[in-house]
Amino acid sequence: MFFYFSRFLVRLALPIYLKKLCVKGFDKLHKGPVLLASNHSGSFFDAVVIGSIIRQPIFTLTRGDVFKKKAAAFWLRQIKLIPVFRGSEGRQYVKNHDVTVQEGYEAMKGGGAVIIFSEGICVNEWRLRPLGKGTARMAYHTWYGDNALKNMGVVPTGVNYEHFRGPGKRVSLRFGDAILINDIKTDPLEYERWLREFNEILERKMSAEVWSIPAELSKEEKVANLNALFADCTVPAKGNAFQNALGWIGRTIHRPFYNFLERKTAKLTARSVFYDSVLFGMLMYLYPLAVVLLSLIIGALVGWQAGLALFFALPILAWFGSHY
Repeated sequence: MFFYFSRFLVRLALPIYLKKLCVKGFDKLHKGPVLLASNHSGSFFDAVVIGSIIRQPIFTLTRGDVFKKKAAAFWLRQIKLIPVFRGSEGRQYVKNHDVTVQEGYEAMKGGGAVIIFSEGICVNEWRLRPLGKGTARMAYHTWYGDNALKNMGVVPTGVNYEHFRGPGKRVSLRFGDAILINDIKTDPLEYERWLREFNEILERKMSAEVWSIPAELSKEEKVANLNALFADCTVPAKGNAFQNALGWIGRTIHRPFYNFLERKTAKLTARSVFYDSVLFGMLMYLYPLAVVLLSLIIGALVGWQAGLALFFALPILAWFGSHY
């Protein structure tokens, strides 16, 4: 239940947080069990963006260390996160890899889509990093393990951001043609060689969906490159006087609340790769609560009509504030 409530909040909040989300390849997304092999430049926010448009339940593989506290693990499980423990975190976790793979298999078998971040680590940059073997191993287990899902497709996925800090950005979400079981020609009995061929195919297909901008470019050159890449992801022209006035009002009203959360996020994340995820998460869960409480207070003091009007007016003004 909490998963579907969170998904509802994501679909309400994301259009406010983003300037625009442009999606390519969704119409030809693989039908059947699907493993979404994505790049990982935006931390947990990557899964938020992908999950916002996928219809079936989404299960996301994520770093296992965030599950070490029982309370955190409980809530993370509620939003269908699957822990991945690396050998570098302790030899006692190596055996958990098989558990992770099995959980991913069960999720796909049950009709869900699984997101795996094939690079393994998150870095705020515009390029595809070297791929680990986790995606290949999960695909192998799903295609050749017990009760194999031969119709599973591995979909190369690219999440491309205009910038990595805060709202008001364009995002291009791109899905490529799925890798199917017969695309790998190596005999599956040659396990390590099979994994290498799979990764070569996956890297080639993901590179077509993940934008690459050299880190050594100047800020102006990066902006020019991004504007060119976002050429087919345009935003509406500047609004009319009425829309701009509503935008100004929306920003003015919400600025104290937003600035408070922004400062809190910066302190919690130390401006790390988790900044966007934490800020969006705070806004997604705390903003509706703040709107409800404020509407109840105004309703009790002034009347239910005023409280109800405020309940609808605040989110609308927030949308105008983010777009105009």
